[in-house]
Amino acid sequence: MGLPPPYEPMPPHPAPPPSYYPNAPIQPPSADGPRTQVITSAPRTTTTNIKMGPGPTGTVCPTCNKSIVTRVEYVSNNRTHIVSAALCILAGCCCGCFVPYCINSCKTANHYCPQCRAFIGTHVPS
Repeated sequence: MGLPPPYEPMPPHPAPPPSYYPNAPIQPPSADGPRTQVITSAPRTTTTNIKMGPGPTGTVCPTCNKSIVTRVEYVSNNRTHIVSAALCILAGCCCGCFVPYCINSCKTANHYCPQCRAFIGTHVPS
């Protein structure tokens, strides 16, 4: 029995893919040739559910970073429906049940940026 055949040199291992984490260390380029480097930015975090007032409110938009006065849209909520049902039962007629839908103080106020139309926050009546 003789010696086994000699091993052939293996090609160098390829570089690992770039990390998806922004704080990961960057691998130095190898001498094998040019490499493609992917640069990613940190994800944008927008703060929603900012407490706002019942009417238009001055604030800074977290999306476009401009000083604005919010645009308000009033939306019916559970309180609106409960007050409407209570008025219908107590008044004995259906005419009074439409009143809460006409009063903005019974509705949720959703605030939007007039510049970029992003949702800023909400005001739920107490």
